[in-house]
Amino acid sequence: MPADNSCVTLPGPWQHRLVRASGAQFHVASAGELQEGTPLVLLLHGFPQYWYAWRKQIPVLAEAGYAVAAMDVRGAGGSDRTRDTFDAPTLARDVIGVIRALGASEAVLVGSGTGGYLAWSAASREPSLVRGLVTISAPHPVDTYRLGFHVTFRSWRHHLMSFLPRIAKGRLQKPALLAQVLAEFSAPGNTGAVEATQHYVDALQLPNAAKTQVHQMRWTWSSARRRSGRRHLEELSQRIAVPVMTIRGDLDPLLPARAWSRTGRHVTGVYSHAVVPEAGHFVQEEQPEDVNRLLLDFLRGV
Repeated sequence: MPADNSCVTLPGPWQHRLVRASGAQFHVASAGELQEGTPLVLLLHGFPQYWYAWRKQIPVLAEAGYAVAAMDVRGAGGSDRTRDTFDAPTLARDVIGVIRALGASEAVLVGSGTGGYLAWSAASREPSLVRGLVTISAPHPVDTYRLGFHVTFRSWRHHLMSFLPRIAKGRLQKPALLAQVLAEFSAPGNTGAVEATQHYVDALQLPNAAKTQVHQMRWTWSSARRRSGRRHLEELSQRIAVPVMTIRGDLDPLLPARAWSRTGRHVTGVYSHAVVPEAGHFVQEEQPEDVNRLLLDFLRGV
């Protein structure tokens, strides 16, 4: 971890913690007190963000009485960047390790984008630890990471860029270019994610941060051609028995509504799907009040 990580430890109604899990150190922004009988709410950010993507959810969930923690996944923000650990199975084990390191016996996982992929993965790997699952802009990975028209051309183009790491890194580390990416993935005219551009750029300037996120994205989209990736997808084929809610922005330019057509088949627990109007891919930043309401309703049910 770099000596100066002030770009990660931003002030606000949360506390910054470093926890050890899975042989690495992870940065967590947390709020609220963990209480017996109430699960930890663990928030998992997507690409190319870090914990700050949940800045509009952390205080609301804590004020409602929940212990909430937004972790930086391995390689992002203030968490360790370790050599050659870009694969989803490792990142899913990290999520499980952080839950335990925070002293929780069970958790509700809330993941956005690639963080949603990790939430699905962790819930499949350690079902006894997960009490509920919410994914935003993240259909079930078994359906998502296959060839087909369930994702848009823009999505394929974006992920193919990860196979050109020098160009991909440049798009992440220059404010104007990253703002363009965030705007392109958002609903037209919505600046909820774009307003955090400089914070994301600062975090992506940390040593190897952009490189790691690009390699993680490349592993994910080539997983079906890797032996470890195929094994991971087999693990993900186990159906989820806890309550699950998926959330989609109705103007998501990367994932059309049909991307969720099979997701319910992977859930044996109570399943619901919500569509948030006037939102693109970064729903919790673009329409935070709608997402906060959906999360609180779901948590009350759990």
